Amino acid sequence: MASEEKFYYAEGNTSVKDLIKNIIKEITESAGLYKWDLVHPKALAEVGVTQEKEINLIADDSITDKVTTKFKIQEQNDTCIIKATTTYGKDFYLKIYRGKAELSKEEKKAIASFKDLHTYSTGSGQYATRTDAKVLEVMAGKNLEERGSGYEAYSRAMTKSESINSLRMQIGDKLNKEGNDLDIPKNIQNEYNYRLAWYRKLQPEIKDFLPVQYWINVTKDSINLVLRGDPSADVAPYQNYLTSYAYIGALKPVEDSATTDDKYNFGITTSSDIEPSYSHVYGERTGTGITDFVMIANKIGMPYQPHYPAFYSANPFMDKNNVEGSRWNHKKHQFSDITLVHPIDMERGKMINVLAGDASAIYDTDKLAYKKDTDEEEYYKKFKITAPYSFLNNSANVNYCIAIRCPKTAE
Repeated sequence: MASEEKFYYAEGNTSVKDLIKNIIKEITESAGLYKWDLVHPKALAEVGVTQEKEINLIADDSITDKVTTKFKIQEQNDTCIIKATTTYGKDFYLKIYRGKAELSKEEKKAIASFKDLHTYSTGSGQYATRTDAKVLEVMAGKNLEERGSGYEAYSRAMTKSESINSLRMQIGDKLNKEGNDLDIPKNIQNEYNYRLAWYRKLQPEIKDFLPVQYWINVTKDSINLVLRGDPSADVAPYQNYLTSYAYIGALKPVEDSATTDDKYNFGITTSSDIEPSYSHVYGERTGTGITDFVMIANKIGMPYQPHYPAFYSANPFMDKNNVEGSRWNHKKHQFSDITLVHPIDMERGKMINVLAGDASAIYDTDKLAYKKDTDEEEYYKKFKITAPYSFLNNSANVNYCIAIRCPKTAE
């Protein structure tokens, strides 16, 4: 008889519009004994509420009747903060939200142009300034003295809705005084967050109805989350939809740990379609949380430190063509625990309910049995992370996959 499975597991699909709300529901309601607490907003019903907002391209009270300056957009409030009270007796917080969609090169150029056009030369080294209204007229080609370009791109940039191919995460150990945000300065949050993406490029006709599949397991200490953008929105050669992975939470100790890791034992890693920001907001050794695993702090309290995965691995450059698992060991595939290593502290702990192993000869979502028909029986589902930036980039084998724990009854 297998031992009792002490975790919550779910899998399903949802639209991007409802993704955060459904993920938060799984973690804070459906997880039962293992649920985390919803801190902000106070009720799940408040997550994902949409309201109309007016955007005015003019900020200096100037006026024009030559171009449209006011636009109405639908803004969705799906920012959530949840709390984990770990089995080590400490509270940690996870913030999840969908940021604005990324700007295109054309849109970034238009923003720079809008700023530059406020000042112009009148000759003989003299300069004058334009109002916001006059700049918009120039960009729209409506000014007889000077004709520019970029009005349409600037309008798009200023009226961006929430991203439909990614979400953002942030971790902390304190809330602000109001209890509605992490106790981390806004400028740092804007510059330094962890992006989890399920698509690269999408056609402009695709909106937040885009389906996303998810697989998740939850304990009081950790969350393993796999997201996959639906391939239906992609076309051959199907290189835009992604399978991404996130781990949020504490680590279990290595077998011979000398001290209890509790005060700073909470971290995050996500997977992104774009290169992470190599920020130095906490010093030169500030983790990205994408191509490494960021912990709240290391042993002596240095904040947001990078840790790197260590696991059993064959030579990544081996001329390999495995089609069936081991011919010597009952067709088995070798997977191992993932130990996180800090450059100074070295081996810190192991990730919970996730393994790493060879991705060949196994399809995504295939179920793997560990010590089948014994008291230690466990089951895992395999996923190859296809997002180009993940913590496996800085591992012994970038070709390996992960497998997250699931119940024996999971299909």
